[in-house]
Amino acid sequence: MEEEAGQEGPQLIGVDTSVLVWLSLPKAALRLLAGTPAAAIRVCVMVLARLAPTLLRGHRLDKAALIATAESALSRVELNVEGRSAVMAALRWYRGRTADFAGYLAALNREAGAAPTYTFDKQTASSPALVQVS
Repeated sequence: MEEEAGQEGPQLIGVDTSVLVWLSLPKAALRLLAGTPAAAIRVCVMVLARLAPTLLRGHRLDKAALIATAESALSRVELNVEGRSAVMAALRWYRGRTADFAGYLAALNREAGAAPTYTFDKQTASSPALVQVS
């Protein structure tokens, strides 16, 4: 990663869903991550929410492969993942339940002090962080 002219030290960069998908490919990941300091690549929760449909529909991966890709991304020290602990909780709930991954990301509300989070989605309400509106 190159430094911007006139700036000292490494800067924080962001990545979108397409780059996160490519991080699951070893050669592309090595090129992007080469020399990148810890927590220098920001991954916002919206990118993670879009990861699931991108991998499931666009790349035709199954749920297990999606979870493995997300867990791999979370383990990278170079990535500064927004709400990392809530994303890890969302992955745990997603693994054993039927709602979509993005629905479980509402656990981020709990990290921000908003609890419970209400939903009309019966499947998503199976998460301990969400309550179904009746």
